[in-house]
Amino acid sequence: MARTQTSNGQRTRQRQDNWLLRFILGESEPDAYTKITFYTVGILAVLFLVWNIVGYVALTFQHLIHVHRHVAIDSIFAERGAKLGYSAKEFTDKLSTLFCVSIVCWLLILFSLVLLWRKSTRFFPFLMAGLIIFVGMLFFYLGYDYFRTDTSAFDKISLIVIFVMSTLHYFILKKEQSGEGLSFFDEDAE
Repeated sequence: MARTQTSNGQRTRQRQDNWLLRFILGESEPDAYTKITFYTVGILAVLFLVWNIVGYVALTFQHLIHVHRHVAIDSIFAERGAKLGYSAKEFTDKLSTLFCVSIVCWLLILFSLVLLWRKSTRFFPFLMAGLIIFVGMLFFYLGYDYFRTDTSAFDKISLIVIFVMSTLHYFILKKEQSGEGLSFFDEDAE
C-alpha cells in the first residue's frame, strides 16, 4: 500500500512539474514517425540555434575575448572577410546581421515543431519560411563563396535532412488528415 501511495505521489508531482510541457505540446502524444521527425529536426534546430548564439556572442564580445583569452577574433574575421572580398567592418556587420536573423529563423523552426508535435499541417509554412530565410541569408546575403566554403558539410547535410524529413512528414500528415490511406505506390488503386 505504501508503494501505491508513493507512485501516486510521484505521478501527481510529475503532472504538476510538466504542466508547461503539456500546455505547449498538448495532452496527447503523436505517433512514432511524428516523434522521430520532431526529435531529429528539434536536435538539429537546437544545434543551429546554439551555434548562431555562440557566433553572435563571439562577434559582439570579441574585444573581451581578446583581453581575457588572448584570441584575436577581430583579426580572424577581418582575414576571412578579406578572402571573401569584404572589408573588416562590412564582413563583421554582415555576420552580425546573419546571426541575428538566423536566431529568429531557428526560433521560428522550433515553434513550428510544436505544431508538428500536435500533428497540425500548419507547421510546414513556418518551418519552410525559417529554413528558406536561413539558407537564403547564407547563399545570397553573404554570397555563394561563403556558402560553399564556410558552411560545413555537416550543416549542409543537416539542412537537407530537415527539409526532406519535414516535407515527407507534411505529405504523410496531409494524407492522413484527408482520410486517405498511406500508399506511396498506389497499391490500393486496383
